[in-house]
Amino acid sequence: MTRGLSLLVPAWNEERRIGAALERYASVLEATGDPFEILVVTDGVTDRTPSVARSYASRNVRVQEFPIRLGKGGAIIAGVPLTKYDRIGYLDADSPVSSADIHALVRALETADAAVGSRRLRGSMFVKNVPFARRVFRVGFNVLTRSVLGLRIRDTQCGAKFFRRSALLPVLARVRLRGWAFDAAILFELKSAGHTIQEIPVTWNYDNDSRLPLVQQVPIMMLSVGFIRFRSVLRVLRGISPRTCSWFARTFMHLTPERSRIMESALTEMHVVPPTR
Repeated sequence: MTRGLSLLVPAWNEERRIGAALERYASVLEATGDPFEILVVTDGVTDRTPSVARSYASRNVRVQEFPIRLGKGGAIIAGVPLTKYDRIGYLDADSPVSSADIHALVRALETADAAVGSRRLRGSMFVKNVPFARRVFRVGFNVLTRSVLGLRIRDTQCGAKFFRRSALLPVLARVRLRGWAFDAAILFELKSAGHTIQEIPVTWNYDNDSRLPLVQQVPIMMLSVGFIRFRSVLRVLRGISPRTCSWFARTFMHLTPERSRIMESALTEMHVVPPTR
């Protein structure tokens, strides 16, 4: 795999902000002297985002359009196979972190499999004050992910993440969430696979034009975290034969042979575990 950096920028109706973001991202990556590409992934846009992004083609910017709404996670999942370098990152279209932060995140991949920006580490700063409701939501979600998923990441939702390609591709195939919980899902899969994750403090430029409706997202995020954990349990169960489950039920749950056979049949039918060979 060619050494360099592929930067993904998921963009939905970002005509107003995408130009300034691409200008800065391209300048930062040009300063490194390493090969790079910037892939803007648009999904179901109704404005001039693609044409604005294409005007930066001379700065190693490409555009991939999808006619339907994919969500942030869906856009990243669809864009990763189109990249060509051994390091892959993604940044939000509102240019949220400083140039120095981007350099620090890329450098961290020399020793870590993944480098994620954090707004909650010592040394991180906010350029603008974040509304109180969003701060409460962020802290609450962090507590949820740490307790349910066992993640020791201080800030799972920061929109600045970089990965070694060799670590990202295998775990990305196991991620099913496409919305705002995508970040937590990918970090959980990286941790489960034994990859090293390093948090980097960032200077965060909060944008008042945030697309995240808190009232709608709170229940969705709670269900999403439960879904991530449930899928991990199912993967464990898939490695256990229905016959073993049946034996466990008879021995430890004191089910009758008939009921344990019913359970074995149900597990096989649900594809929770593979059929007995």
